[in-house]
Amino acid sequence: MTEADTARRLLAALPRLLPNLRVDEVRREARFGGGRMADLVARARSGDVAQELIFEIKSLGEPRMAEQAIMQLRELARMRPSAYPVFAAPYISERAREICKREGVGYLDLVGNAFLQFGSVLVDRTGADSRPMEKRGLRTLFAPKATRVVRALLQAPEGTTTITKLAQACSMSPAGVYLVVDLLDKKGFVERGENRNITLREPDRLLREWAKNWTWEKSQVSYYFSFDKTAEQIMEKVNTAARKLGLRYAYTGMAGASYVAPFVRYAQVAFYLEKGQEELVKELDLRPAPTGANVLILSPYDRGVFDGIREIRGANVVSDVQLFVDLFTFPARGEEQAEAVFEKAIRFPRAR
Repeated sequence: MTEADTARRLLAALPRLLPNLRVDEVRREARFGGGRMADLVARARSGDVAQELIFEIKSLGEPRMAEQAIMQLRELARMRPSAYPVFAAPYISERAREICKREGVGYLDLVGNAFLQFGSVLVDRTGADSRPMEKRGLRTLFAPKATRVVRALLQAPEGTTTITKLAQACSMSPAGVYLVVDLLDKKGFVERGENRNITLREPDRLLREWAKNWTWEKSQVSYYFSFDKTAEQIMEKVNTAARKLGLRYAYTGMAGASYVAPFVRYAQVAFYLEKGQEELVKELDLRPAPTGANVLILSPYDRGVFDGIREIRGANVVSDVQLFVDLFTFPARGEEQAEAVFEKAIRFPRAR
């Protein structure tokens, strides 16, 4: 939807979006001094209160667009100090709404999200369709192959990179990486410089958004029972068998955390296995176990889960970033263990 389409639909929907206000004296593309122009100017009335509103309308309501709109609205507000600035878009994301409130700017979208605060008037409403729209955008960002780019950025949060470098690191085409970076940019997670460098802005928020919208069950999980009495005994045998058979594997979940930041007692061993499951199961004498399993073998949803693996005390363990994401929705105190990994092993700079 273009900005012009958004403006037309916004005008038609104002009675529905702001039912408790009377909005009149509406002007499209109102010119201010210095050649500047507001997309929309209107007067809102509630009882004896009347307030001029100046709108900056964008075709997207992601954080980057909100920040641009706020800068433009501030310029207009300097010329019209009594006016109240409002950012409008077809849909304004939750993060963009937070930014607007923090900066003292109102917002309004076609879904029904609205925030206006002037005089004795307060409008603060969340549209009924907001959560499904938010989820759709995040599903695209955290699709299996896209997470290679997210993971690569989070594993080197303080540096700058380029599309080319990310494509090489993630074994993806530059075009594919560009699409992911563009979405990250729109959602305010990265900055792109004039020299095409890419810098991560809010690694903590990005990691947690990924974790909240993820589950280790995206991989194909096979459940087995081992007759060994402890998880440590199972892992010792897995390490030996995988080396013997030349298999690529990496621990995740509570088992992986036990090598990085042990915090929660556990009895279940989970690990990613690239291939050779039949041979490994036979070597370890595992039995299929629909219930009571103490070994979980995960066939990776994407080979990116192995990016950043390391050997710790003779065992392969996924990266701290992957470990946190897998643990966050893991049953039996997984979130607690994820936070222990975060505190001990993950180091992020302050958000820019």
